[in-house]
Amino acid sequence: MTKYILGRIASSLGVLFVLSALIFFAGRGLIEGNPATLIAGSKATPERVAELEHELGLDRPILVQYLEWLWGVLRGDFGTSPFSGLQTTEVLQQQAPVSFELAILSLIVAVLIGVPLGVIAAKRAGSPVDVSIRIPMILLFAIPGFITGTIAIILATTFLTNLYSPTYIRFEDSPLGNLQSMILPAVAVGIPTAPLIMQMTRASMIEILHQPFVASARVNGLSDRLVTYGYALRAALPPILTFIGFTFGALIGGLLIVEQIFSLPGLGRGILQSIGTRDFVQLNAQAMVLAGSFIAANLIVDLLVPALDRRIARK
Repeated sequence: MTKYILGRIASSLGVLFVLSALIFFAGRGLIEGNPATLIAGSKATPERVAELEHELGLDRPILVQYLEWLWGVLRGDFGTSPFSGLQTTEVLQQQAPVSFELAILSLIVAVLIGVPLGVIAAKRAGSPVDVSIRIPMILLFAIPGFITGTIAIILATTFLTNLYSPTYIRFEDSPLGNLQSMILPAVAVGIPTAPLIMQMTRASMIEILHQPFVASARVNGLSDRLVTYGYALRAALPPILTFIGFTFGALIGGLLIVEQIFSLPGLGRGILQSIGTRDFVQLNAQAMVLAGSFIAANLIVDLLVPALDRRIARK
């Protein structure tokens, strides 16, 4: 068990290190534009641009820049934006909670819909009930996020004016107001995500329901509810949890459209703004938070799975 945990932590740190290099070098290589030129202005002299490049450290070898940046990240210092003059950690403290909250709420909606429907579809695999569940869910998944978001806004502003707040409200300012501003975006993201969880739950449950121990439990007179939810679903949880962890990480990095539609000040909108201003310092910090969140979510799931699968716990 200890070997398993240490191995997962070590592999996660290794992946994060590789991603940090990809984020840093890709940010500098794929996005055109010189921050020094943008700060100095189009009419600035070459001498002034060179002076700013020196102040920002852009005149040093790219590898040296990366190592200095990485050392700062390890110390919790992502640097200072040359455009806003703000510490990147200050900006992240404002943006990250918005995206995390939206991802968590969206995942809750998706799980509450996807897992029960997946269990029902698995129990009646191949029947009209199974088909009547899967076809609508597939259609929901095929609808782009901006369409579901737009439909949700139209319905909310027409029928739910007292329940939905179009202006983002922080949780610390008003918990109820925060929920009113976040629940609709969460539904807009969670409903199209539910088919993925439903399909994974269905596939995992079908495999487990054909295992000998399930038939043995039924022969021994246990109730269908106990067999389904007490034995089969628990045995099917490891791959479902792994997929949920992957989905959570993907949601955090894929909320851009919804954050734009609902005017939420999250990481997705922040990344677009950083790209537009060529703010590499802020962009690197935002991308690292997304990468770290994705890896952390999957690591947490990997550490929880042994509690459900004794075969892993024995390693």
